[in-house]
Amino acid sequence: MKRFLAFLGVFFVVLIGGYLQPVFFPAEKMQQEADNGRQKVSHTALPYEEIATSGYAAYIGKQASDFVATFGEPIEKQNTAMGYELWSYGEKDEDYLEINIENGTISAIKALNDSKSTAPFSIGMSLSDVSELMTIYSNFGFKYKENKYNIELMEEDMNYRPLIAFDNKTFAILFFNHGTGKLSAVTYLDKKTLLKLMPYQLIEGEAIPLPTVQQVNGFDPVKSNRVIQVINLLKLKEKLPTYHVNTESQKNAQRLFETLNKSQKNILSSERAENWAFSKEQLTVTNTFTLTNDEYQKLLKVGHLDKKKATGMYTEPIYDPTFTVLSWFSDSLYHSRFAHEENENIGVAFSKVSMLVLLQETEKEISQTEESE
Repeated sequence: MKRFLAFLGVFFVVLIGGYLQPVFFPAEKMQQEADNGRQKVSHTALPYEEIATSGYAAYIGKQASDFVATFGEPIEKQNTAMGYELWSYGEKDEDYLEINIENGTISAIKALNDSKSTAPFSIGMSLSDVSELMTIYSNFGFKYKENKYNIELMEEDMNYRPLIAFDNKTFAILFFNHGTGKLSAVTYLDKKTLLKLMPYQLIEGEAIPLPTVQQVNGFDPVKSNRVIQVINLLKLKEKLPTYHVNTESQKNAQRLFETLNKSQKNILSSERAENWAFSKEQLTVTNTFTLTNDEYQKLLKVGHLDKKKATGMYTEPIYDPTFTVLSWFSDSLYHSRFAHEENENIGVAFSKVSMLVLLQETEKEISQTEESE
């Protein structure tokens, strides 16, 4: 009898609890609390660490004269349409270095040279080598001119374009070649330049608009040649044949550039044309317009170039051409277009803030292809 009464007591407690639980703990409310809990976890950014400032990082924010006092005068100085002066160093390809100067102050240094000044990094090291020295972080939060910014790196960013913070409040982006997995360049930069280039996802804050300075009409051969130089330098690091440059390949690139602007209705959908117009209006790297592979193939067809023997890319706006090229070689999609082992010609058409790159098989390769067919 006692066991029976005990059983009834437990039974009624369970029964009442089962009926009353939905009243006191509605399923919808419990689900919302669970969802809110998950959202809080996914958006919580771990604090990142700043490493000791060394080498080139120490010159970011300093006067250009300080750099000259240590490394000497640059080989070339060039004014850009983006309001900064570009200095280049290195008589040999393996010594190549670029510096961005704004109002006499160094805002960025792009080191493609294996120098002691890149320490603790060195050209040719792997991501695992870097990971042994420091932690690779996915979230960075900081203030610039009283505005808060929160940056998030995706998985590919962390593997091929990790961001490093120094204790002098500057940054470095490590560019790993997608073909070799080796470090090909280090870009040192201040907060302002990072927010102009912004190769990552901005969770909070907005990218800084690019300056609308006076821009010369027509093509810029100096920028075109510099882009080709950097592309070939990265090809050499990968032990791939460099591109050949001739008058015809340059003319073909310029003709394609003009064809895109004159015949965009035959190449772009109405929605994509609107995206392009919006990109021109906003003039920020977060609203970059880039031709898809299918659109570029249509451009080749409209421009009467053989689609089987050519490829390339078109993008705008471009703040820093060398930074754009480094980004391409660290990206799986774009890198594949440069990874061919055959001999090819290259043409680059650069106008204002827009750049078109054309890669074509050489005449020898084309004739061999035609004979095999």
